[in-house]
Amino acid sequence: MNSVRMIRVIFRNPLVITILLLFGYQGIAPTYGQKEVLYEQYQQSPVFINPAFTGIREDFNMTLQLRRRWFTYQNSPVSQTFSADGTIADGKIGLGVQALNDNMSPFQTTGVYGSGSWILNPSGEIKISFGIQGGINILPVYDSGFNRSNNKALASAGAGVWIQNDQFYGGISLPEILNHSYGTSSIANTIYNRPLYLMGGANFKPDEKWLIIPNLLFARENNQKLRFDIGTRLWYDERAGIGVTYRTGPVNYVAVSGELQVSKNIRLGYVYNSKPVETRQFSQTNPVLSIHEILLKFVPSPSGFHKN
Repeated sequence: MNSVRMIRVIFRNPLVITILLLFGYQGIAPTYGQKEVLYEQYQQSPVFINPAFTGIREDFNMTLQLRRRWFTYQNSPVSQTFSADGTIADGKIGLGVQALNDNMSPFQTTGVYGSGSWILNPSGEIKISFGIQGGINILPVYDSGFNRSNNKALASAGAGVWIQNDQFYGGISLPEILNHSYGTSSIANTIYNRPLYLMGGANFKPDEKWLIIPNLLFARENNQKLRFDIGTRLWYDERAGIGVTYRTGPVNYVAVSGELQVSKNIRLGYVYNSKPVETRQFSQTNPVLSIHEILLKFVPSPSGFHKN
């Protein structure tokens, strides 16, 4: 199969995955915030916040997202993210890769991450998946003692659990479990608190043409106000979809999305965020600026309609 060959190119050796138990969350110390932009795109790519989603769709998927502040200004901050995932071993093992090039957060970051999952009952009514992810982040580190900045590579690791059937889905994850310290800047040590994510949703079909997908997400971060997202997406005839999400927490904003299935293989989308999540770090110096995102999804051999 093409998807198997493509995945094996990305991963030379298959991952051996065992059941993971998520450690209790006890207010882990704050660490770097370089993956905020990646996590913001979880609705279009849940694998960004939960590695257990890897391979759940079975078909090989590729997603590319461009995130930009101000389309009308040249050289405005831009971030790109990429993800690809699929399955091997008759759908029991999921393999994926994600990449990030972020010029929008306070620290420019490049990162590459691999994810793997063990999927129980892949052909049954209910799927349960246990996932892990690992990778590397390269970001500039400013040392005020020597007044210089150097690129530094930091490891990244996470874990999650996912469960779904045709009517509902849910997951719990710690997408970043490692603790790093870097630089001497006080800003650097307060930008990001590693979150615990709890998300869920459902699928409703009032008739053959319409599909309604409500969703809810809770994020627990150390020393931060409890954050939650509530929203819904509406698809018509599996061809056109719209969605709206409201977030409350350190930064309150509204996100509106539109997607169009232009062919069985290709989907295009647009997402508008009324505020950037980065506002919470620089609310006194950074004006409130909206964010625009363009989405491209490609599925070489789809077996059916994919909601995510």
